[in-house]
Amino acid sequence: MTREPIECAVRYRDTWGGSAIKLFAKWNTGSTKRASFWQSLTGPSRLIFFAAVFFTFSCLGFLNVMTTPLRQPAWQIVAMVLGSAIFAIFYAWAGVLRRWWWMIVVALSQVAYFTVVVRFGGQRALLLDPHSETQVQLFWMSLLGKITLIAGYTFFLIFFGREGVRYFQAHAEIKLAQEIHQRLVPTIERQIGRFSLYGNSVPSGEVGGDLVDLVEGGSWTAYVADVSGHGVSAGVLMAMFKTAVRTTVVADSQSNLMLDAVHRALYPLKTPNLFVTAGVLHCDSAGAFSLSLAGHPPLLHYRKSTSDVVEHPAMDLPLGILPEQSFQSTRITMESGDLLVLLTDGFTEVFDDKKNEMGIEPVKATVQSNAARPLPEVFAAVRKIALAFGKQEDDQTLLLIRAN
Repeated sequence: MTREPIECAVRYRDTWGGSAIKLFAKWNTGSTKRASFWQSLTGPSRLIFFAAVFFTFSCLGFLNVMTTPLRQPAWQIVAMVLGSAIFAIFYAWAGVLRRWWWMIVVALSQVAYFTVVVRFGGQRALLLDPHSETQVQLFWMSLLGKITLIAGYTFFLIFFGREGVRYFQAHAEIKLAQEIHQRLVPTIERQIGRFSLYGNSVPSGEVGGDLVDLVEGGSWTAYVADVSGHGVSAGVLMAMFKTAVRTTVVADSQSNLMLDAVHRALYPLKTPNLFVTAGVLHCDSAGAFSLSLAGHPPLLHYRKSTSDVVEHPAMDLPLGILPEQSFQSTRITMESGDLLVLLTDGFTEVFDDKKNEMGIEPVKATVQSNAARPLPEVFAAVRKIALAFGKQEDDQTLLLIRAN
């Protein structure tokens, strides 16, 4: 056997055959995505779609009746209109499910249905001369009306199909980001020595920008961070922040030194409109805390000995504001029964119907009256008072540390 047929076959495989396979794969992928989009629709959305199909194609029934020069009984008119609309729904349903062979069955059923309807109509009187100018004009106007109606519906399907694929892709990406966020921000409930810790974050949307985390080693660091903005971009920066913290804590134990290093790592990578507020508590081997607050709401310190709540305000700008930034720290000492509260502004910047801001005072009062309760119940009480004041518009994150 000569090499020419083999070489010819190889060239066909690498050019026309390969292109055909790629084209089929692309068509099949797009078809699968469109099918996935339609199948992801809720029941009410599907009902609205099929109602639109019903009323659009019932128009074809009326056009068919208009072009018939014979007198027709009311039942036959209703049957023609309903038949046009209902069979259109079956065609649409077959297209949604990608059951193309169903359309053949539907087409045969449609022919049989209209044959029976016409035959049972019996002998009918003429309303117009079939060859009159009026009847000819009605026929052509009806025909053009059917063509433009079907063409318009087809283009609408193409448009919604293309946009539906884009929506489904974006929705899938957001769903993936949401799953990543849930893994990055799990609920914290730990006992370390004489300290009990509880941290929880409730995002306002599908992807949050708040972070509560605990890094353990010879000593341990707990912190809360709040990325400006919402959505995927905020979630990405939040993930980068957590990675930078966990890399830095090993080298630098003090809270301010950790923020210095994290800022240097993140500033070249973030977009100009994003920044991060953070509240960091580092507990040393002696059980004392160093606190750093970078543009963050104040730390609340409930002191059991005096039954009051002391505020420790922010000491520095948020991370990412200036190219070169340094951060301060202060020392916090806890006695048995004391409670530390780090929160994000999603709890304080809640507004009622009159646009009044809740502020931090109700949070302080709630912490003071619930300080002895289990930490998850303290979190629930703070969130309850915030939701009672107004709708949640921002992520709500809380870190609680109690000295036993």
